[in-house]
Amino acid sequence: MRITELSLLLIMCLAAVPAKALETTQDTRSVDVSERLYATANNTEVYSEDLEIQKKEEERQRIELDNALARARLEKELAGLQAEIARLMAEREVMVLKWQIEQERKEKAHMSELSTLNQKKEKLEAEVSIAQYQLTKEEQQLHTIVTTLDYQAKLLRAEVEQLNAQKARYEAERQRNNYADTEPVYLKEPLKANGSLIISDRRIDLRGCITPWQANYITDRIQYFNNKDTSNPIFIVIESSPGGSVSAGSCILKAMENSQAPVYVVVKSFAASMAALIATLADKSYAYPNAVILHHQPWTFTWGNVRELKEEQELLQEWWNRLGGRVASKMGISLKKLDTLLYEKSAKGDWLEFADRANKLKWVDHIINGIQESGILELPSPEDYTWKKQLRGAYEGVTAENGIVYLPLLEAKDFYYLYNPDNRYRMYAPPSR
Repeated sequence: MRITELSLLLIMCLAAVPAKALETTQDTRSVDVSERLYATANNTEVYSEDLEIQKKEEERQRIELDNALARARLEKELAGLQAEIARLMAEREVMVLKWQIEQERKEKAHMSELSTLNQKKEKLEAEVSIAQYQLTKEEQQLHTIVTTLDYQAKLLRAEVEQLNAQKARYEAERQRNNYADTEPVYLKEPLKANGSLIISDRRIDLRGCITPWQANYITDRIQYFNNKDTSNPIFIVIESSPGGSVSAGSCILKAMENSQAPVYVVVKSFAASMAALIATLADKSYAYPNAVILHHQPWTFTWGNVRELKEEQELLQEWWNRLGGRVASKMGISLKKLDTLLYEKSAKGDWLEFADRANKLKWVDHIINGIQESGILELPSPEDYTWKKQLRGAYEGVTAENGIVYLPLLEAKDFYYLYNPDNRYRMYAPPSR
């Protein structure tokens, strides 16, 4: 487009130049004629002016010649430009034709691809419609299934709730059956005339070896019952105990003595050593006739040099004076006489008597024919009466190995004061460092 515009501009310039030159020539001729007519009239001045005119005419002719040459040159250039324009226009028409052909080809390809895509679209839309129909059908079926399952679940929940209600009623009934409807009986004089002892729920079990932690449990229970009531008696029930720590047993005795409520001891099966002291030194003690009561001097394991053994023996003697002396005093004899009787009964010094005979020795105060546990208001569970439960409850801290029971470590300056006829109880001695 720029070449075409330049060509047109050149053509316009060439057209303008001859017209201007022609006008100039015509003007000059008109002036020349006028001048000649004037010179002819003035005769003397014409000659000199003709020379000037001749020069100007020559100059004009030269200019006209230059203009003609320039015009010819421009016309030649214009012809070349017009040819170039024609060539470019031809090339442009060829390019436009090629572009139109390419566009038609692309349009055909596009239309073909669009047709293919439309076919695929229609196919996919048909498939989607079929899938939606199937999905709707399956959703309806699933909804039907869910509705059915929900209904069944509601029925099952209703059945479960009904079963739970029945279970709750059954459990409540069982719980009611596991509890007695009566209340514990509290009597200041619990021994009836027929020899039956009435024990309330103010009772404390003493089973197994007397250890410091068992003594803490018993003394705390005594304090608890005193805080609730100081008038009704407290019962320490000894099922079977070989005795134990002398200092722990002394704590129990001191708690019994300081109790505002009377503390009574009941021996059902066996009370030896420290347990026998607790029964004998109680405010009142009761025992079945076939229960066994056993007293002996305290003994211990010890080691050391002569001085250490002497000090240990002196400490052991002091404990015997304090505890055995009280037993001898209750029996109405001296401690020396008690020592003599102990070894008359047994080479080991173990004096064992059934409760009906021990009653005559004042080791127990009353022989009973039966016990009524008015405080047991819940059905006992068999799980509470296994040997493992017994071992954990009565011998907590005690270990057993190869049939030998090892007692827990003693406190400082303490020793076990217990009945040990077959040497099954052994103290645990830590290894020397």
